[in-house]
Amino acid sequence: MDKHLTVYPIASGDMLNIFADNDFGEIRIMDMAGNMVYHDINTIGSKSQVNIKELESATYIIEIVYANQKTARSVFVKT
Repeated sequence: MDKHLTVYPIASGDMLNIFADNDFGEIRIMDMAGNMVYHDINTIGSKSQVNIKELESATYIIEIVYANQKTARSVFVKT
């Protein structure tokens, strides 16, 4: 997990909040098997809110791609 990336709430219902130290432009959410279940390439800035209402209850990995192409990851649980 990346200390420069904040994702909350960790146990989330419908909305997931994302904050980073740097601007990012891409958000990917993958299930624990590595299958991409959400992808947004139109995100600009260092914060975003993602509607995860349609995701099944499970544990997911969120990956942020920064403007400099570096990535950061975190884990959250969809309840």
